[in-house]
Amino acid sequence: MCNNFRKDLGKNIKKIRLAKKLTQETIYLESGISRSHIAMIESGKRDITVSALFKISRALGISMSEIFKFDDINKYKFDVEELYK
Repeated sequence: MCNNFRKDLGKNIKKIRLAKKLTQETIYLESGISRSHIAMIESGKRDITVSALFKISRALGISMSEIFKFDDINKYKFDVEELYK
């Protein structure tokens, strides 16, 4: 389930970036996070730290809560059993 959340988080960041007509390069210049790292985050291939989320939110000109607007408590449930597979 965490993989789905990570992918959807990346999709939401990309959606916001595109809606603001910003490039990954612009986000890199504003945040200091490499363009390749941003691409991996947006594609859901890389986990992201809270500090990186903060930098990206500021580069996008939005609050951290905007990044998580897609979240749904019923869709993303944490399954402890999954940890032991």
